[in-house]
Amino acid sequence: MACDVFSINIGPPEHMSPSKNKAGAVRLRRVALVIETSRTYGRGILRGIARYAHLQGHWSFFTVERELHSGIPDWLRHWRGDGIIARVESAGMARQLLKCGCPVVDVLGQARLQGVPAFDTDHLAVARLAADFYLQAGFRHFAFCGYRGLLFSDQRGSAFAACLANRGKVVHEISLAPARQPVRHIQATEQLGITAERKIARWLQEQPRPLAVLACNDICAQQVLNACREHRIRVPEEVAVMGVDNDDVLCSLCDPPLTSIEPDTERLGYESAALLDAMMAGERTANTTIHIPPARLVERTSTDVIAIEDHITVQALRFIRDHVGEGIAVKDVLRQVGRSRTDLETRFRVWLNTTVRAEILRRRLDRVCRLLQETGLGLEEIARRSGFATAAHLCRGFQRHHRQTPTEYRLACKNRQ
Repeated sequence: MACDVFSINIGPPEHMSPSKNKAGAVRLRRVALVIETSRTYGRGILRGIARYAHLQGHWSFFTVERELHSGIPDWLRHWRGDGIIARVESAGMARQLLKCGCPVVDVLGQARLQGVPAFDTDHLAVARLAADFYLQAGFRHFAFCGYRGLLFSDQRGSAFAACLANRGKVVHEISLAPARQPVRHIQATEQLGITAERKIARWLQEQPRPLAVLACNDICAQQVLNACREHRIRVPEEVAVMGVDNDDVLCSLCDPPLTSIEPDTERLGYESAALLDAMMAGERTANTTIHIPPARLVERTSTDVIAIEDHITVQALRFIRDHVGEGIAVKDVLRQVGRSRTDLETRFRVWLNTTVRAEILRRRLDRVCRLLQETGLGLEEIARRSGFATAAHLCRGFQRHHRQTPTEYRLACKNRQ
């Protein structure tokens, strides 16, 4: 992609003291960023790097607008600087970057590269988040859709299958990568998935329902949703679909809007910048990959279903979901469904492996988390909106479940932004 290289100087606030040379001038670190700007994932990494530079560094960035797999830009072959953060696609690319004579940090994390520490999203944590969500919704049939041969897709699929195998469940899998063609880079393989609509639909029609599908990323999930829409497979009633990346534009373009897991790309970028800063200061680092857990799961319509065959349990769950902020108790749920406590508790144990009270508390705490993340409301108001009697009750329940206070949780969320 032809584009002029541009440089951006970013430093700490005036009250901080950047390093200076003997003449007293500020010593700018020259840092090259070889990271795509075309996708939400790459832009999140860039935001995290920028936040680190604003707070801790005094860096001059060299970068261009780029897509994944654009190779090493020509300007970088003759560039001289202090450090590089890149989405390193191969050992050959790593060797070329190291020829620049400065430390390199990889933020793709697809392979261990000698002399290049790496960061990647924790695929097992992504899988656990998806599996727990679907199990709590009562699903018994699961599937993974990806591009076999692409490492990140294979890792997510294997992790999802392993998580559910531990619960006695089997995951069916389909690959949208052509079986008889060599796997190319991510974007080329994703484009081939567009032509797999009939293959997806035939496969989905062979699966037991209701079916919970995890796709390797949002683009793959969109292709699944397109196949469902064109072949009249109802989403989410027959097939629920979840992606990974939480590209808000792409998720909104999906029909219905796509539930997606949001990687913590800003934390990944921030920590990669901190590691590069240490390396530029002369510290030696281990040749390892650091895995960053996802930030959250963002629910949208593509998974808005309770996949339980028992209509009494479904009725109770919907009542809890819709009224949890009103301070409801177990007795209110019993009154709604017209059943005894023994009967309803037995149904909850059979279908959900939980109790009615525990489900109410889980829903309340989920709402607390969203309000802490998305609003500046005080704890008293959050308690009122989440169905807790007082802020003290909220704090006790939150700390017991999350092992941190609501204030600590909110601060951690802000630090990721």
